[in-house]
Amino acid sequence: GFWCLPVWVARRLGKTVWRDRLVRLCYKGILPILGVHLKTTGRLDEGRPLLVVSNHLSYLDVCILGSQAPVRFTPKSEIASWPLIGGICRLCGDVFVDRRPDKVRESGDALRAALARGEAVSLFPEATTGNGRHLLPFKSGFFSLAEEPVGERELLVQPAAIAYTRIRRLPVDSTQWPLLAWYGDMPLVPHLWELLKLGSVSAELVFLPATTLSEHGDRKHLAAHCRHAIAAALASVREAAVGRK
Repeated sequence: GFWCLPVWVARRLGKTVWRDRLVRLCYKGILPILGVHLKTTGRLDEGRPLLVVSNHLSYLDVCILGSQAPVRFTPKSEIASWPLIGGICRLCGDVFVDRRPDKVRESGDALRAALARGEAVSLFPEATTGNGRHLLPFKSGFFSLAEEPVGERELLVQPAAIAYTRIRRLPVDSTQWPLLAWYGDMPLVPHLWELLKLGSVSAELVFLPATTLSEHGDRKHLAAHCRHAIAAALASVREAAVGRK
């Protein structure tokens, strides 16, 4: 849309702060169009280098997280060739990740370079979108970035929970998750159309305390800690939503 031009200009001029502010404004503008009412608890950690890990249900997650924090998302490399969306990801400074075994090192180097520049990087360690009913296992390989220092500093890892709590002001019930979660082979456009017809969706983003790999011993324990923290936050938020019924 019209916002692409100023973002492109800011990027060409090397004005990263300007670009990030424009991108956040765009995400903020998209949420009300989609009928999403967002509550945010906590804030992005100010320490760097910083990796943000969160649960993943839908394309909405990117809009929610991007509206509240200047982060570099990590779309899979295939998206780079998608019409329009690939170009938008490049404009936003996202880092494409190629998960093929012979490309893993190259992708890791690109992520470390972003972290070394002081940019917060966002990963979805479930590796795919879930159905909303259950939190998928976190793949510990996503936490390998924490095994090496970035420059001379240990990587901070901050869990963030994205919860969808209400549709039309009523708590989400078990039959409604397919209206919010985009997973499997669901076609995008029909799903988006059904989402727009919902009218009102309440969501909450919870930034949890940052941690480091040295506090947990290895990447598997770090992944388990982040998953447990996010699961607990999701349960707390959803329980509160039902209690306000």
